[in-house]
This record gives sequence, structure tokens and C-alpha cells, in this order.
Amino acid sequence: MIIIEQSNSNPYSYTSGNAGKLLGPALPEAPDPQTNDTCICDFLQCEYVEYTFADPSNPNDYWRNDKNEFLFKRFVPVDTVSIELHKDNIKVADLNTNTYGTFFNGFASGTAEQQLYVGYLLDWELVYSAFGAGNYNVVANLNIIGVSTIYTSRSFRLILYSDILANGTVRVETTQNGNIFGNDFDFTGMEWYQSLRLPGVFGNPTPIYEATDYETSTHKKKQNKAKMSREWTLETRLINWEVAEKLIYNKMLGNEILVTDYQIKAESLWRRISVFMKDVDKPEIKNNPKRRYNIQFADDKTIYTKRNY
Repeated sequence: MIIIEQSNSNPYSYTSGNAGKLLGPALPEAPDPQTNDTCICDFLQCEYVEYTFADPSNPNDYWRNDKNEFLFKRFVPVDTVSIELHKDNIKVADLNTNTYGTFFNGFASGTAEQQLYVGYLLDWELVYSAFGAGNYNVVANLNIIGVSTIYTSRSFRLILYSDILANGTVRVETTQNGNIFGNDFDFTGMEWYQSLRLPGVFGNPTPIYEATDYETSTHKKKQNKAKMSREWTLETRLINWEVAEKLIYNKMLGNEILVTDYQIKAESLWRRISVFMKDVDKPEIKNNPKRRYNIQFADDKTIYTKRNY
């Protein structure tokens, strides 16, 4: 303890002498957070492998051919983003042209920030034709404001499409145009296409009836207008946080949401059903870092309408 004495020009009236100031010890630093010595991935499969399909013999059948998007943010023009395609951890192509999809080098008509975005929309049908089936990753070498990092995507298992192999999956396609606060990117005006295939079941359309009636002079009810809409359910299987975050906090906020179901035993073929999200529920699963969701949708436009005038 250090005691500093100094002259007091305005001493307390009931005492005499000098005022004293005591300096206590410094506050202790916050301890480092405690972490487990054991990684949970030693007991569970933490890595998410997304199944992707391609069918070069039917390139116009969109439900047989998947696409995935990747977007990166530069802050100043001298920043660099080099995107690569890897198969079985070996580089097979640079993704800087439209050879394997669509190379995105800035949103020219957007804001100064959007003009620095770099991205790629990977067309798996083109990849399959060039390199065949296998396990793929997209790797980006980033130099942002002088800091070099490497981004490695989740794994994609590219397979020739078949109804049997696709059974038990759902594909969600969205288009983003707004600014999602909390997201790294401003999608305003970009018409940014996104796609995600995940294990799950979509369908079970529930009819919702609405009508407006009027009463005649004889007190008889007459139908003026009626419409029938549908509500839908998407039940995901277990997915990890990376995929759940993309699905719930990004794609479900899309300006357009299209859902395609691949259940062989489904009551009908539900392909690119245009919907908007109404509600989402996350059932509790203990002792498992993965999660599943039940998402409720409704038709985003009226399909069945009747008028009596």
C-alpha cells in the first residue's frame, strides 16, 4: 500500500492537519473462461456433409441439378479474394471465370461497399461434367486489410442424381434483396440467389378456407367471395449450427422462398413451391449439439379463388 500526503487548503472544520489519500491494490483481471479438454466431435459427427446432385444428361431439369453460392467481403480495393475448388483436398480449379458457374466480381450498380463483394455461384452439373463425383470444398484465400486468412467451406458430396439417393432431402432456394441487419452483407437490389439442400421432409399441405358472405333481404346467407390457401410444414432432420444459421437467420428472410421436396412416398410432387414463413419451432434435444426445426409456411400468393360477381 502507498500513502500519499499532500497539503489540504480546505481542511475539515472539526479536525486539523493534512488530508490523507489511500491507493488500494489494483483490481484482479478476469480469469480466462474454462473450456473442456475433450472435443465433443470425438463422440459425434460434427462436420456437416451436404449432398449435392447433378445430372449432365438432363441439365434443364432444375430439381436434378444443384447450385451453391459463396460470397466474400472486401473492405478496400486492394484486398484480394482468390476462390478455388478442391476435390478430396486437392485443388482442381480456380473459380474466377464462368466456367463452373457464375463468377461475381462486385455489384456494379450497388453501393461502394457492394461493389467490393466477390462471390461465386457454383453449378454442380458443370463440376460433375468436368471432374466427376466426389467430395468437394470451396476454399478462398483472403487478404483483407493486410490480414491473410483461409476460408474452407463445408463438405459437399457430389453424386449423380437419382430419386432414391435424393429421397429424404429438401432443397430450399431463396432470393435476397434486402439488408439483413446482423448479416455481413447488404443484399439490397442484388437478386442474390441462394440454395441449400438438407435432410428433412416438406409438404403436408393443410387447406385454409376463407370466405366473405352477405345476407339477403330474406335473411339468407349468400357467398360473395371465397378462397382456399395452403399451409405447409418443413421438418428438418438433425443439422449443425452452421447450416441452421444459414437456414433460419438468412434464407428464411429471403424475398422469395422456393421449396422442393424429394420424398418418394410423398402424396404429390412438390417442386419449387413458393411460400413465406409463418412460424418456426425448435424442439429441445438434450446432449446433442445438433438441432432440428419445424417450420410453418403458407402460400405466398392466392391460387384458388372464387368470386360471385
